[in-house]
Amino acid sequence: MGEGRPLPPDELVGAVTLRALVQDDWPLERALSHDPDVVRWTYYPAWLDEQGARDRIALAEQRFRAGLVRRYSIRAPDGSPLGTCGLGQLDRDVPEVFYAVLPQARGRGAATEAARLLAGWALANGYREVALLTIAGNRTSERVAARAGFTLADEHEDDHRGRRVTTRLWVRTD
Repeated sequence: MGEGRPLPPDELVGAVTLRALVQDDWPLERALSHDPDVVRWTYYPAWLDEQGARDRIALAEQRFRAGLVRRYSIRAPDGSPLGTCGLGQLDRDVPEVFYAVLPQARGRGAATEAARLLAGWALANGYREVALLTIAGNRTSERVAARAGFTLADEHEDDHRGRRVTTRLWVRTD
C-alpha cells in the first residue's frame, strides 16, 4: 500500500451502499458464483458451495488486513443485496475496481454507482489513477466503465479460464 494512504472504509454510501463483505454474505457470494454471466465475464470462481463461499470471504478479509484488497457487498436502499465489488491492488500505485451483480440487479445502475464510489474514494485518498478491466465483448461492463467516468486506455491478450481473451484496461484520473 502506498505510503500515507488509508485503507478503504467499512462502508461507502451513495445511491447504493457498499458494506464490507462479512461471513453472513456467503449466500450472495454463492449466488454470484452460480450465475453463468458472472462466471463468463469475471474471474469469479464457478459453483461455490456454502463452505467455498465462506472460505472466499475469509480470504478477502485476510487480504484486506494485509492491505491488498477491500471487497464489499452492494446494497440497495432497502438493504437487499445486489452484488459485490471492491478495490484490488491497493499495494500498487493504481488500484483496480471490480464488480459483479446479480441478474435481478442488472440495468439498475448498481455496478455503475459502485464503480463511481470506489474510484471516487481512491482518487480522494492519494491515488492518482484507478483502473478497471473488462473482457472484450462484455458490452454491458464496458458501458458501466464509461458511465462511471473511466476511459479505455489499452488492450492486451490474457488467459481467462484456459482460453485467450482480449482484456481492456479502463482508467479514471479525476
